[in-house]
Amino acid sequence: MSNAIDLMEQHYLVGRDDEVAVFNERLGLDSTQERIINVYGTGGIGKSFLLNEFRRHSEQDGAMFLLIDGRVFVTPQEFCYQLLRALRYPINEIPMTDDLSLLTDICLDAMHEATGKGKTVLALDTFEEFGDSEHWLREEFLARISPRVLIVISGRLPLQGRWLYSPAWRNLIYRMPLSDLDYESVKRYLVRSGIDGEETVHRIWVQTKGHPLTLALFASTTLVRNQHKAKLMGTDEIFVHVVNVWLKEVPEAYRMLVETASALRHFNQELLSFVLEKPITANQFKKLAELSFVQRADRGWLLHDLLRDAVSRELRLREPDRYERLWKRCVLYYYYKIKNAAGKKSVGWDNAEWFYYIGDQLIQSAFYQHSLPYSSEPLTLSNWKEAEQYIDDRYRHTKDVRIPLMDPNTGEPYEYLYKAEVSLYGLKHIHLKELFELDTGIVKLTRDSSGIVRGLSAIIPINGHTLDYLKSKPLSSAYFNSLSQSELNALNVPRHTRAGYFFKTLDVHDSSDLPMLQWTGITFISHILSSTFIVAAPPPDPFCHSIFYSLGCQITKNVVHFDYEDRTPAPLFVIDTRGEKLHDYLKGMIASNGIVTEDEERDIPSAQLTVKEREIVELIVKGHTNMEIANLLFISEATVKKHLSNIFKKWDIKSRTRLINFYLKSR
Repeated sequence: MSNAIDLMEQHYLVGRDDEVAVFNERLGLDSTQERIINVYGTGGIGKSFLLNEFRRHSEQDGAMFLLIDGRVFVTPQEFCYQLLRALRYPINEIPMTDDLSLLTDICLDAMHEATGKGKTVLALDTFEEFGDSEHWLREEFLARISPRVLIVISGRLPLQGRWLYSPAWRNLIYRMPLSDLDYESVKRYLVRSGIDGEETVHRIWVQTKGHPLTLALFASTTLVRNQHKAKLMGTDEIFVHVVNVWLKEVPEAYRMLVETASALRHFNQELLSFVLEKPITANQFKKLAELSFVQRADRGWLLHDLLRDAVSRELRLREPDRYERLWKRCVLYYYYKIKNAAGKKSVGWDNAEWFYYIGDQLIQSAFYQHSLPYSSEPLTLSNWKEAEQYIDDRYRHTKDVRIPLMDPNTGEPYEYLYKAEVSLYGLKHIHLKELFELDTGIVKLTRDSSGIVRGLSAIIPINGHTLDYLKSKPLSSAYFNSLSQSELNALNVPRHTRAGYFFKTLDVHDSSDLPMLQWTGITFISHILSSTFIVAAPPPDPFCHSIFYSLGCQITKNVVHFDYEDRTPAPLFVIDTRGEKLHDYLKGMIASNGIVTEDEERDIPSAQLTVKEREIVELIVKGHTNMEIANLLFISEATVKKHLSNIFKKWDIKSRTRLINFYLKSR
């Protein structure tokens, strides 16, 4: 039976070839400087699964593999007993004593005897559970163990403290972080599981984000559904299960911090304090940042994507008012940062973060769901041939594609159809030599992590040098020729500067490649508020136009062009945030989402209320009783009374009549 299980586990092990290769390399050496392999990663990432693979390779190589799990012992004495049993030490020779020094010596002698017979691997799993035994293990046991023993320490967090402070220990450690599986590994796992439908594979990839435990649960549930048997676990149940696995390591006092962080994309101590409307201490933040599912990023920290999605979704359902308040505070945080930084420095990063919160479901699902393994570079003589090859490939291989998206709030999938001919509209107006001679920085190529060109953009700076081009060429001429002389004069800035940008095209090799699509979206978003003036000429397509509308772009009412192949009249889109228009744009965007600034909030009584409280006030004004309100809102009458009490305190009133009068006067 164990052999059959081993074969099955090996069959489903994907995406860990590099880690297994490192283990085998060190196993083949008699001794090595890095003789401690530190495997670490968040809950459900596959650490124990990988240790089983290490065991199989050890046994195949004739090595003894000793596994000690931190969950099954409490004291160093119990560790010794566990290890001696694993070594098959004669039971009648194991002394039942509290003398730790004696037990340690017996264990070390037994380990030394084992290494004399052949290679030995000591694996310590769930290391975070070793607790107070860790000091003894490091200083009294591992420090004296034979250098011929290969040690594997596996846990949610990397080895820290003295393991790193001491050069002697630090030089012995090979760090092996485990990350989520990439798309190809997920696909390989699902195919081996009997799931090979392209749409199903992509849906599971999007939902699981490559997290191994979640992937396994989704795969088993999908198979059961396909076989018309009893359902194992629904989508929500899967996420609840995985979240519970993660949250085991979170002290109760820090649950609220984790829930708050789940409402944020990136976070830091300052942002958390602003959103929670109370100070977060350095010690509190340090403990939050040390959790295994919290990752350090370029501009702060972030939760594991899957955990963030699952916890925020659950919070949104359980406490919608609280979630809405957190979201509004996020919007206001970046609103104030962008407003205060206007004209002082680049705020491209803040722009992108702000649009994550202020954007609708289309913006969030299209542009904020994937990591970005891409890089951009300007067109040069050295990559010219690649640019030409990219354009040629686009013409020869373009086809209709369905862009699969998922509502980040509900998890429901939806899609857009993007026609092949429409996707080529902009590219047909790209003439590399012409654009390169106009400005060498206009055309940029986007490469994936393998160095393959996957996208091409043409973004023209608006200045005195480029205005004649913009007034005479397709896509741009209709708009720029419609401007008055005073408007053109405002754009006629020196060549080394720019008054804004004209987006001629943002082209991708495959619009269904969501990470690549996201890269182009973030490219546009990063220009919006830092460029002061943007003009774009997207193809007349529902998907393209929906994106520009969602970003607050204004459609040109009286200006259209006929430069696309089917001669359909196509409008242009403009964002003008020059001078005071920036504040107007920012306030317009937050107002469209029902958000008011802190200054305005002090002047609007209803803004002090939660969503539920506002609903109750509106029903009271309409003449409903508490019982009727409870039935309409699906809450208890006691809850209605509790909300009313809060409203009275906030508005400093004492009766329903005064509540109605106060509400009507404030409107």
